[in-house]
Amino acid sequence: MFAESRDFQSGLDAVQSGRYVEAIDLLENFCQQCQVNSQTNCKEYIQAQMGLVKAYHYTGQQPKAIALCQQLAAIDNPQIQAWVQRVLPSLSAKSESAQTQITPEKPTLTPEEAAQLLQAGHKALKFKRYADAVQALEQYCQSAQPGTKDYSQAQMWLVKAYQGNGQLEEAIALCQQLTTSEQEVTQIWARRFISDLLPTAATQITVESTESNIQEQSQTIAISETTTKVEFRLKSLHEFKSFCQQTLLRDLKAIETTRKEVLKSIIFVNVAVFVAVIFLFKFFPIVLQTSFLVLFCFLLVILGCFWILVAFYTSATETYARGFKSIIIEKIFDFINTNHNLKYSSVSSDIETYDTMSAFLHSQIFQGLLKPNKISQEDCICGDIGETNIFFSEIFAQVEVRHGWARYLNFVQQLQALNSFVPRFIIRRIFIFMLPIYILVLLFQFIKGTPYVTSRIIKGQKIDYQRFKEEVLNNEFSRKTIFQGLFFRAKFNKFFPGKTVVLPKLDKANINTISIGKGQAIKLEDPEFSKLYTVYGDNQVEARYILSTNLMEKLVKFRKKAGKNIYVSFVENMIYIAVESSEDLFEPKLYNNMLSFTPMREYFETIQLMLGIVDDLNLNRRIWSQN
Repeated sequence: MFAESRDFQSGLDAVQSGRYVEAIDLLENFCQQCQVNSQTNCKEYIQAQMGLVKAYHYTGQQPKAIALCQQLAAIDNPQIQAWVQRVLPSLSAKSESAQTQITPEKPTLTPEEAAQLLQAGHKALKFKRYADAVQALEQYCQSAQPGTKDYSQAQMWLVKAYQGNGQLEEAIALCQQLTTSEQEVTQIWARRFISDLLPTAATQITVESTESNIQEQSQTIAISETTTKVEFRLKSLHEFKSFCQQTLLRDLKAIETTRKEVLKSIIFVNVAVFVAVIFLFKFFPIVLQTSFLVLFCFLLVILGCFWILVAFYTSATETYARGFKSIIIEKIFDFINTNHNLKYSSVSSDIETYDTMSAFLHSQIFQGLLKPNKISQEDCICGDIGETNIFFSEIFAQVEVRHGWARYLNFVQQLQALNSFVPRFIIRRIFIFMLPIYILVLLFQFIKGTPYVTSRIIKGQKIDYQRFKEEVLNNEFSRKTIFQGLFFRAKFNKFFPGKTVVLPKLDKANINTISIGKGQAIKLEDPEFSKLYTVYGDNQVEARYILSTNLMEKLVKFRKKAGKNIYVSFVENMIYIAVESSEDLFEPKLYNNMLSFTPMREYFETIQLMLGIVDDLNLNRRIWSQN
């Protein structure tokens, strides 16, 4: 019975974890073995059948759940019969509603209406108007095209809305459905989130033998609910080190093996390309004495070697980084997320990115001459710490300028366009005439792309090929970085009509924070604070009320703790904090040994730094509550 017992325990674990399809296979197999061995009176058999009722219910197999529940009702045991009386009515009601439900014709919405509906649902969810969120998101999901990115995002939001609205069964059912989504990101999110949705009630069956009838056993069902709220507590470095040794070591060894293989292949290709380019440049003096056409072909070959190097390096580093966040970063986050009130996502939806752009502009920190019109966002963490709702992510804010003239320098595209209505001999003459310009374009692409590619390879960081293609190969855009780093925002109930902006001293601050529109300078009495920060605001009294002596002291400590430029603003009922960084904080670096504790410590301390803001700045204090 060892294998059957293993199926029994694994099946119950699958039920508790929300893996209902797997649970059905395991528990059905266990029950069949019990029937073959005439062991249908044992407590494990009864417990397995109760687990099957739950699994059938959450996978939509209501007839099976009802039939099995009715079989359990025939058992002469008061506790089991009481359980059946509680469960069976809800199963029957669910079955009747499913049979009588008429599938409505799928409503059609214009793209604008769908976008407005999705945004309305997200906004309602964000402000905890769960009933409104459910209504809007259900309407969107009924009309949207399944399989799209926004549809999956809407379903994830709908799960959260169901949970907040107390519709736990609907939340679990939808989340279970998302675990089989075609999108891997959605699957990972659903598998992680479903554990938070499972009921806290745990059913335990104990069977006691009676002296009057040894073969008959009575079952006692004890139901205990645990609703203890776990307070959020930051982990210590010692605890994290133990966690790495016990939990992450196996995964890190596999990643380290991949890293070494990737590194060897990159070194080999780099050497091969370097040797090829050196060999080609030996012929450069000869090429200069020939025609423009030969020079053009020569430069095209050189640039081709450069492109091959970039393409191979990009592919190799993506292979190395693939799954790193889902394997390592998510496990580190789960270790830190002690009370499970926070959520992590390595990617961001378009709407979340739009919200961050709005918040970034609303913060009024970076109000220089150049204002960002493009934000890239990843590694988002949101949720509640105490009474404070937070959201922070790694962002890359830029000013993007599109080059309308770039299409005229795409000689392949231009020649193809001319080929449709211009004779070939004229096209050849045009090509020869334009060769000097094309040669300059190739040289410009090579010179422009070399610093970016070289710096990324030297640092062992991945190359953003889409950016490389748009900015270097096609010259479609020019981008100027306004801010790179972590951007934190939190809402508090106290409303301030003005704004107060805290910036690093002028010699250390980001040049994009320099602006005459930040209001009057606020002079404060704390000398240590004044050495690090300059404060601007609309109202002297309000700024001094916000920046109490205690808060200034904490901002000084936070600046020393972060070791980086810190920007803070208080606008209306929001606090914004930007922590500047020039590196991709959660990306694996090619030259870092993954078996070393140092890179793991960096990831851990970065997350801890941002989550600790609530405690560091006492955001849960009553100062933030309404009068």
